[in-house]
Amino acid sequence: MADHPIMSKIPLKPPTFMTDVRDDLKRKKELLSAACRCLADERSYRFFCHLSSAANLPEEERTGLLDQLETMAEYTEHELGAIKRLVLGDGAKAFKDLVDLVRDIRVEQEIESMLK
Repeated sequence: MADHPIMSKIPLKPPTFMTDVRDDLKRKKELLSAACRCLADERSYRFFCHLSSAANLPEEERTGLLDQLETMAEYTEHELGAIKRLVLGDGAKAFKDLVDLVRDIRVEQEIESMLK
């Protein structure tokens, strides 16, 4: 059967594109799950609001804030590294936007269910 011309053209492994799509969907599912957990905990939500606000500061102020966090020594090196990546990149803003979007969707769903 493997000698059949059609069978020899069927890839045995899934194409890289499908693997990339599957990995992308997995990351998005994990982000959505994290956003839902963030909404369930007000302190977490406020933390990401602060990170998002810090990300919007001018670079000099942002760097000064991160330096202050480092001198306070309230975070581990690993946590501080993650905070820096979120604030210096667009991660904090993007995650807060996702959390806000999920919150808005939930509010809309609750209103719709109340109106039924």
